[in-house]
Amino acid sequence: MDDPRVDVHSLTRRNLGPIKPVKAQPTHWAPSLHPEDAFRATLLDCLAQITANAAALRNGRSVEGLHQLRVAFRRLDTALDAFGREFAQDWLEELRGRGKILTGRFSTARDLDVFVEKLVAEAKWGVREGLPQLKERAESARDIAWEGVGTCIANADFERFIDDVAALASSQLPLSRDKRMSRAAERMLDRQCRRVKKRGKQAGSGREGDLHRLRIGLKKLRYTCEFFAPLYSKKKVGRYLKKLRGLQNHLGDLNDVANVRSVVHGLLKEKTRKDDVGALSYAAGAMVGWYGAQVPSIGKQALKRYRRFKKVKPFWVSRK
Repeated sequence: MDDPRVDVHSLTRRNLGPIKPVKAQPTHWAPSLHPEDAFRATLLDCLAQITANAAALRNGRSVEGLHQLRVAFRRLDTALDAFGREFAQDWLEELRGRGKILTGRFSTARDLDVFVEKLVAEAKWGVREGLPQLKERAESARDIAWEGVGTCIANADFERFIDDVAALASSQLPLSRDKRMSRAAERMLDRQCRRVKKRGKQAGSGREGDLHRLRIGLKKLRYTCEFFAPLYSKKKVGRYLKKLRGLQNHLGDLNDVANVRSVVHGLLKEKTRKDDVGALSYAAGAMVGWYGAQVPSIGKQALKRYRRFKKVKPFWVSRK
């Protein structure tokens, strides 16, 4: 586990030079690692991405940096969940809970970034009246949310969480008796796959909430596949992930709908100048209505694509 990225945790706090957003890097650990060591290596990978993007945000507002920070926290959450279940270590749930709280503190800013820079900017619904007022209000809310991001990453809770993850990654706590990485990985991948299948059946209802849960399940499956990619054929993993990402991106359109509803609801609760009430309400209603009308079509296409995805043989399943 001799990896230079472990130094990122201490170096980024010093704000050395220009720091840019960092995407998740491919898993680098050797297939011969024991499950416990693979877990620690995965924590280090997640930690490197978190601390690097937190450092980028300390240098100023970075939309991509915030996006990658949230991705890093979600990858960490998936690792704690997957390995925690495998090792039967329930106490890891406490660490997951703390991570979810921190993620919630900067999620509003990320939602407003998407709302302003993608959803409002595209203005697909064809209504221009009230659009300037809607965007102005969203920008104002976004500025406030970004102040919250700065407060979050400067807070002692954030630092303690990072320190605790780092301590866990470097500890020698006995977590598992099974020393066979391939079997442990297969069990974890199977658990994620079963979760997706269960949610896929529920999503057959076409309800937005069920489709959303399927999307989250697919995301966790994707992260877990990426964690264990070194154990399997690069070609097979790549083919499977390509199908998985395509389905996940398609379901992402539903997330845009949820984003529009929640953000607009929050914006309309704020006090409005009398002269702007009509125009603002009109633009907001048109936007919510247009996106809401896309749900049946998006859901239908997503389920069709999911049925095709179910036929793809998982790369970790041995052919008999």
